[in-house]
Amino acid sequence: MGLGSLLSRALLGMLGVLWIVSTAAVAQEKYPTKPLKIIVPLAPGGAIDVFVRALGKEFETRTSGSVVVENRAGANTIIAANACKGAAPDGYTICLLTRSTVSINPELYKKLSYEPLKDFEPITNAFFGQQIVILNKNVPVNSFAELVEYSKKNPDKLNFASMGLGGDAHLIMEWLKHSTGAKFAHIPYKGFPEAMTSFKANDVQLIALLVGNPDLARQVREGEVKGLLLPGSKRSPLVPQVPTFAESGLRSDETTFMPWFGLFAPKGTPAEYIDKLNSEFNAIFDAPEFRERLLTSKGFLPAGTKPDAFAKFLVEDRKVAAALVTLSGVKLDE
Repeated sequence: MGLGSLLSRALLGMLGVLWIVSTAAVAQEKYPTKPLKIIVPLAPGGAIDVFVRALGKEFETRTSGSVVVENRAGANTIIAANACKGAAPDGYTICLLTRSTVSINPELYKKLSYEPLKDFEPITNAFFGQQIVILNKNVPVNSFAELVEYSKKNPDKLNFASMGLGGDAHLIMEWLKHSTGAKFAHIPYKGFPEAMTSFKANDVQLIALLVGNPDLARQVREGEVKGLLLPGSKRSPLVPQVPTFAESGLRSDETTFMPWFGLFAPKGTPAEYIDKLNSEFNAIFDAPEFRERLLTSKGFLPAGTKPDAFAKFLVEDRKVAAALVTLSGVKLDE
């Protein structure tokens, strides 16, 4: 083959590469061209739903696109996970998944209809959430230490609520029981509204909730509910009177007992769309006004990671979740 033919083939090859790159760039530049659906595994009305809807509005402003939020609550986030897994991997359906969905459920269920490390493309970890353990004001104690003693003397009087077996709110309370010998029974609910209705009615006396849930911090500050504990070693500015795990003599490593919330896409979603979504969402998280209004002021600790870093985090968090599930003794069939 002559030198001219070799040069011609080389040139054609280079043009082909440039065409592929430019096509991907154009696709990314135009994306999105139709509504982006965000599946949320929790019922409307809670702090996470408020966050996702605000995030969608910011995404619309930045991209001139539109966002539809679809709440698919129930079955310990499995309903939403399956909806996300089964969606077309075209970049127009993504989901907010939780630590329960991704790290806990695979350890909790003997059989599970999805495998998070294989069925989803990580986009970014959005944030960690501080959970506060609250107590109904009718219970005659004022600290967690007093509650432990009261529960031992009255083992049939205290119940705690959660949004499902094996969820973050369940596991944190089981760990507290195991660590202190406290006596209270578990009653799972479908979502936040139902759990709070029973809490206010004193059908359940304890619940671990994100401190950023609407109006919760005010209720704690004004004594409508009793704030007992926060994970970690730093008090929250939202409820500065509530002591931490560390102050209460409990384990204080920050993220072990903090749920996280991340954005994912169905497996096979094009990498250029994942990168575009990562860039847009992380830019929103970094914007000072959004960060203060929707994250730090709600008790959320912003994360905003790259897809590969998030993927590595998921592998390690799965190990932490396995230890917590083993401690709880819970095993379920989907």
